[in-house]
Amino acid sequence: MLAIRIALSNPEKAEARTGYIEDHKRYLRSGRLRIVQSGPILDEFGGATGGVVVAEVNSIDEMQDFNSGDPFVVHGVYESVRIYEWQPTITEAGQQSLR
Repeated sequence: MLAIRIALSNPEKAEARTGYIEDHKRYLRSGRLRIVQSGPILDEFGGATGGVVVAEVNSIDEMQDFNSGDPFVVHGVYESVRIYEWQPTITEAGQQSLR
């Protein structure tokens, strides 16, 4: 199954975001989870205001466990984190999913 994590940054932790960004990236690349896509949510000026992770998981609990070890979560960089099961209906521009 696919799970999606949508995380919004705590504006008061911008300095912490800068300090932990490399640890956060290393964690995402650690192989603990099969990440399909990930990247920042950008504001109108191109600054990161959060992030999205789409991953193949066996259960939502697997995504929640992974989330709890993310340095951005551990150090309060994210103000809110929501995790959902996700089923894409379009996989490429204009193409319907085979599901």
